[in-house]
Amino acid sequence: MSYAIKVKIAIFLIAIVIFSVIFTSWGFDDIEGLLAHPARVTLLLLLLILFIIFGFFIPMGWMLSRLPEYPISESNRLIAFIGAMGILLFLMISPFSDRHQWMLLGSEDAVRYLGIILFIIGAFFTLWASFHMCKMLKNQPNFQLIIDGPFKYVRHPRDFGVILIFVSIPLVFLSSLGLLLALLSVAGLFERISREEKLLERQFQEEWQTYAENTKCLIPWV
Repeated sequence: MSYAIKVKIAIFLIAIVIFSVIFTSWGFDDIEGLLAHPARVTLLLLLLILFIIFGFFIPMGWMLSRLPEYPISESNRLIAFIGAMGILLFLMISPFSDRHQWMLLGSEDAVRYLGIILFIIGAFFTLWASFHMCKMLKNQPNFQLIIDGPFKYVRHPRDFGVILIFVSIPLVFLSSLGLLLALLSVAGLFERISREEKLLERQFQEEWQTYAENTKCLIPWV
């Protein structure tokens, strides 16, 4: 079995887990209630579209690195595991909070639709960065520092997109505890970003320093 097929299978399984967690946390006895609000329906459709794009159009995009070799230590695996548990927690808490009216951010639909907007922006940056990395690394005979496309505006566009997606989900469900757990899940990304930047600086030296001085780390234009 090729590596690309394994990645597709992994993406498919992740999608099953995420949708199963959301539907189970809300409750299979009230699927009609879950689908009663347009913002929740839109979120589920956007999640499905995102997984389809990653699974069938850029299966390798999420796995690509800007480094020839990206070391994975035991501490890295532990951080990834903790992050995954945090993701599952906020995915569980958010629908539960919404259905049972527990620890909600409020009752304003504006918050739900803000979540939808953040999800779309996050998905855009994540997909744009992944498509661009696939294109650039395919055409480069040797690893070079990618500084164009979305990387022209921010050094870590995929991470920026993921953070927005994480935050958007509890907003759509109006879950204050889910939002807190989503923000805690993001903490692992900051550690990985810091480690990656040190490795990139070591690999590309002055080129990286010039690039870093002229671009933002995580949030474009801020």
